[in-house]
Amino acid sequence: MISFVGYDETLVWQIVEVNPIIETLQIEVLYQDMLIHEMMLSFSEYDQFASRFRRVHEQLPGVVSFQDNGFLFKLVYDRLGHVRIEWCVAGEPKHVLPSDQSYIGQALALMGVYT
Repeated sequence: MISFVGYDETLVWQIVEVNPIIETLQIEVLYQDMLIHEMMLSFSEYDQFASRFRRVHEQLPGVVSFQDNGFLFKLVYDRLGHVRIEWCVAGEPKHVLPSDQSYIGQALALMGVYT
């Protein structure tokens, strides 16, 4: 489970299946313990997102985003280490969760980011 923790709410990417033969991850996205999206990512897509995430997290300010079949996810960093977790599902309003770089750093560590 990769938790993107805001001050009051949390968005979780839960890896439910790893298929090493076809190199994919099946991930459920949960908001406040409710399933909001399911996605199938290749190892390459996952690694690319993790790499962009690490770069923005270390450099400030910046934005890292991910999109999958109507699901949009963004981490917006400002220069003071404040982070906005933004997400929406097609046809629904955007959600914004205020957070902090230290909270989001925990999600980065859980992704298994390497240099």
